[in-house]
Amino acid sequence: MDRQMRMMALLVGLALITPRLSWGEAHTAIEKRFAPLLEQARTIRDKEEQTQSVSGIGKMMCQSFPKEPGVRVLQEALTLSRAIASPLARSMQQYWIAVSLAGECGEIDEAIRIARSIDDLNQRVNAIQTIEKIQKEAEKESINIVRPEEEEMRRALEQAPPFLVTVENVDGEGSVKSFAHGFIADSRGYVLTNAHLDKGGNILVLHLNKEYSADIIRRLGSSDILLLRLQKVARSLPAATLSDRPELIQNETVVGTVCGPIGGVRKRVGIFEKSLNGGQAFSADFQSDGIEQGCSGAPLLNLKREVVGMVYGVSPNDRFGFAKPSTELRKILEKALK
Repeated sequence: MDRQMRMMALLVGLALITPRLSWGEAHTAIEKRFAPLLEQARTIRDKEEQTQSVSGIGKMMCQSFPKEPGVRVLQEALTLSRAIASPLARSMQQYWIAVSLAGECGEIDEAIRIARSIDDLNQRVNAIQTIEKIQKEAEKESINIVRPEEEEMRRALEQAPPFLVTVENVDGEGSVKSFAHGFIADSRGYVLTNAHLDKGGNILVLHLNKEYSADIIRRLGSSDILLLRLQKVARSLPAATLSDRPELIQNETVVGTVCGPIGGVRKRVGIFEKSLNGGQAFSADFQSDGIEQGCSGAPLLNLKREVVGMVYGVSPNDRFGFAKPSTELRKILEKALK
């Protein structure tokens, strides 16, 4: 029971820390954010559970930018795995470490080296096949013809839009309980992000290397929308434009997720698939591909760099995501500004 409780606590921690970090954060900043989880994982006595926890954290770190800290943590997990007594359990943990290095970190050669050293034959074969599949997908993507819309979106996002923010929920001791992406929706300091960020602590907003305390203006838990206002805003801030009537039709390539390293922009150019009310009218939540795990609260932009939606959910396999439309976001903001 104690083991299950510890694992549950760590998994909850991982879920809270999943959102990707901003482009400009240095290695030390990334490590600092994950340090409490790593410290907790390293105290676990059971080697299998410890290895699983550390490797899970390394996988999440590799979804940040830069990825080197995550690679180092996965190497730490590999070292821990060698102390696991059961050959099968040891092989299974090494399988996941190798796959994480290939998939999340892009370290194909190192992943194959680990896979070939796995003792259990079935796990060794499965690992090598999985890594080869990841490698083929990466090669296939690199030679795909780039659609004009994708190239235009890439150029539009070569520099991070100035209205992006990171929103943190911190406890009384200053430890980060959860964080998400967000964006400035009004130059007076109004910020939109996800309501699931709110864990009852203090809200801090990081914008262009400056930290603001923020008040909750409106919380819509059922819609997963949180409207904040920054405290002590001394100047007009760069704000996003919320499209009042996005002209999106099914299968139109117009949406990109502003989340994660710039190098992944092409992956994040999505195809608007459908409104969740079953039609093409932009009056309900919509579904699009090009949205990845860790993009909670991130804005979706069209080619005019207007916000057409805000991410609140992603499918487990990163095939598609869900977003709140800008029409709903505008109504919430306009009501607050009256």
